[in-house]
Amino acid sequence: MPSLVTSVIGGIQGASAAHNAANALRQGYQQAGQTVTGAAQQVNPAILQAAQTAGQGVTGAARFGALGATQAGRLGQIRAVTAANDLARMLSPYTGAGASAAGQLRTAMAPGGYLTTPFTASMMAQYSPAYQFQLAQGQLAAQRAAAAAGTTGSGGTAMALNRYAQDYANTAFSSAANLYGQQQRDIYGRLAGVAGMGQQAAETAGQAGIQAGEYAGTLGENAAQYAGNLGMQGAQWAGGANIRAEDLAAQNTLSAANYLANTQIGAQQAISQGDLRAASQWNNMLSGIGAAGNQIAMLGFGAGGGWGFGNIGTNVSNIMGYGGGGGAAPGGDIMNLPISGGPNAGMFSPGAGWSG
Repeated sequence: MPSLVTSVIGGIQGASAAHNAANALRQGYQQAGQTVTGAAQQVNPAILQAAQTAGQGVTGAARFGALGATQAGRLGQIRAVTAANDLARMLSPYTGAGASAAGQLRTAMAPGGYLTTPFTASMMAQYSPAYQFQLAQGQLAAQRAAAAAGTTGSGGTAMALNRYAQDYANTAFSSAANLYGQQQRDIYGRLAGVAGMGQQAAETAGQAGIQAGEYAGTLGENAAQYAGNLGMQGAQWAGGANIRAEDLAAQNTLSAANYLANTQIGAQQAISQGDLRAASQWNNMLSGIGAAGNQIAMLGFGAGGGWGFGNIGTNVSNIMGYGGGGGAAPGGDIMNLPISGGPNAGMFSPGAGWSG
């Protein structure tokens, strides 16, 4: 049976220890929750800032790449057009000569032009300058032959000279006409050749210009598409990075909130358990006090015992946890507490009484 003093002291100490343990556990839960929440609050801005910085870097790189692609496309366009222009300048003498020859042909082939003018007798002196000389020499030879034959004044001689002149004229005219036609054909052929060469040069320059324009257009279109794709990919990556960072920050916040809620629940449970343990200690203390009271009440009713001025000190001392013996130390009589040193020392001893 516990003593009254040990019951009270044990109950108070047990209840205090239970409350202290509960408070310590509650503080630990609170500090842990605050630590996790603070860590999430510190990490989340860094995550969002890192995602934003990375997104800006990727977007900037995409813009730089798009600008480079656009510039490369423009440079390619300039070079293509420059190459076409250089080729056109290289071919310009041929195109110029062809244009001039084509103009001469156009004039010569027009009505009244020299390439459409037929050969006439008036052109004999130009195209057969020896015609008169050869005709005179032939007639002189015929006259000499007639003189040698003695037929100079005859009609036959005159007819022979006339026939000779006509035959020679026909032959000479045909030769001169053929020479004239050959010259016309030569002139036409040369002019047509130069005009054709100019036409071919113009066609080459034109095709080069068309190809340069198409190539430049393709370069510009490809550069624009590439730049657009880079910009879109950069924007998508940046948006994805921000979304992932926000998701991670939200998860951190949610995890911290869950952890904080769990620590709060744990803290309340710790307080509840401390209160229950303190209540249990108080119950134990009250049970000890009740047991001591029962012992005090029943001590004088046992066999051969009872309450009296002679044994009250011994009985209370026993209840308080002190055994038989003298003095105020454990095992002595409660009546030998410091009060026994006064004028009423031993007032509860057998046969003693209060002194005046």
